[in-house]
Amino acid sequence: MSEKATTGGKLKHNIPTLVILIVSGAMCYAFPYFRSYYYDTYMEAFGFNDIQMGVLGSAYGSFAILAYFLGGFCADRWPAKNLLALSMLVSGVLGLALLAYPPFWVVFAIHAVWGITTILTFWDALVKALRTIASEDEQGRVFGLFEGGRGATNMIQSALILAAFGLISAKSGGKAGISMIIIIYAVIYILLGVLILLCYKEPEFKRETHAIVNVPQLKKVLKMPTTWLQSAIIFCSYAMCCSYFYVTPYAQEVFGATAVVSAACGYFSQYIRPIGCVVAGFAADRIGSSKVCAISFVVMILSTVGVLFTPGQMSMIWMLLISIAGIYASMYACQSMHFAIMEEGDYPHEYTGTAVAIITPIGYSVEAISSLVAGYCLATWDGAMGYKVFFGFLLALAVIGLICNIAWMNLTKAKRMELAAKRRAKKAA
Repeated sequence: MSEKATTGGKLKHNIPTLVILIVSGAMCYAFPYFRSYYYDTYMEAFGFNDIQMGVLGSAYGSFAILAYFLGGFCADRWPAKNLLALSMLVSGVLGLALLAYPPFWVVFAIHAVWGITTILTFWDALVKALRTIASEDEQGRVFGLFEGGRGATNMIQSALILAAFGLISAKSGGKAGISMIIIIYAVIYILLGVLILLCYKEPEFKRETHAIVNVPQLKKVLKMPTTWLQSAIIFCSYAMCCSYFYVTPYAQEVFGATAVVSAACGYFSQYIRPIGCVVAGFAADRIGSSKVCAISFVVMILSTVGVLFTPGQMSMIWMLLISIAGIYASMYACQSMHFAIMEEGDYPHEYTGTAVAIITPIGYSVEAISSLVAGYCLATWDGAMGYKVFFGFLLALAVIGLICNIAWMNLTKAKRMELAAKRRAKKAA
């Protein structure tokens, strides 16, 4: 393999590594969240109550929030390969400990540590690794394939695990089914950790400081206007990603759809996700990541308007489906560009972790805010009006996101022209 390919050259030389990172990025969150999908069985198997189940989620979430702030600095201080492998191996071993069905305080501690191993030592290192396995004119493609691949991986693994759980629990009981899930996930985690060590060829790692936080580097990132624009773009687009499921009760309450049809409206998103992400990724490498993001915001705005103004009649639900399909495609297209646009922002690879440590917690903080806004809207306004006010809030954020995206494009015009020239030269070669 050429030095160029090894250090982040053409993506085609690093496809096996990309596949491993995709599966790792999808599976890393399986352990912390699978209890939610098998809630009653999990609670019965461990002998917990509803309060304890809620506390487990709080333990993971609390440590994860702190980890988002510190993870980027870890990614710039230690090699990504070591961090990613350590994350998967430790998470897998901790999962195996659940097979002993230990007391609550042990399970609580495991979930707290998962908040560290799936965020602090994983997420920012993962973003950095993805940037290094593709050249600068392939950033849209690598992140589009990553997000689309994560969606496809989750679809496949959840279906297979559910089928296996149903089979085992029918024969041997729910606890046996939970044990089976734990074993499968633990084996996958450990295998992925080993594969990362064996397959990911990381560029030569250069540590600029032995301090946990590289203060000069942090100051440079904080002074870059692109840091704050990227944070705003993520904030405004991710609001839709973590709120789209309100379409389900909206379709049922306003359009009179059955519970099955309403649920299908929500599940539909997972089938749109791989398509939206992959198409966006390849388009980004042709016309630029921020242009794809801008187009996605426009589609998101028009689709949200469609949801707001489609008459609430069952005979018009086909129009609602068209609108939500546009929302799903655009929100996932935007999500796949969240970190692809960093190349246009001209962030050196060695700054990736520090930049992500600032951008990620700000951008993703909307997940906590949007749920509060939704609760307030639905409690304050009755019926359809509550949903319409909330969708109006999401529409306003999408408009703000488009404005920030346009500002980004103006600010990064010189770098975008440079990248475009390289794309044309590459196509002509």
